[in-house]
Amino acid sequence: MREPNATEENLRARTLRTRNLTAGAPIFVGSVTLLPIERVVMHADMATTGAWFSVVKQPYALVVRDANGIRTLNIGAAAVSLEQLREKIPTLDALLVPT
Repeated sequence: MREPNATEENLRARTLRTRNLTAGAPIFVGSVTLLPIERVVMHADMATTGAWFSVVKQPYALVVRDANGIRTLNIGAAAVSLEQLREKIPTLDALLVPT
């Protein structure tokens, strides 16, 4: 197998893809707080012919705080680890403070 030359190497796309979890705006309904958790996926593709960028925001989970405590559900209604969400979203607890 031969090595690609410099022109062939430059024509190959360079792809960057990142995924981050973020908290959306809290929704207050009486004494219940609903906090949507969103996954933001960013794509960047670059080649000698141009560059392409896209950002997609996807629903990931819902955090519910009420008189019974805090529950977390993914979009399929299965439980999600609150501790894992806290690790990925450092501002999570501040958003869940009762008003």
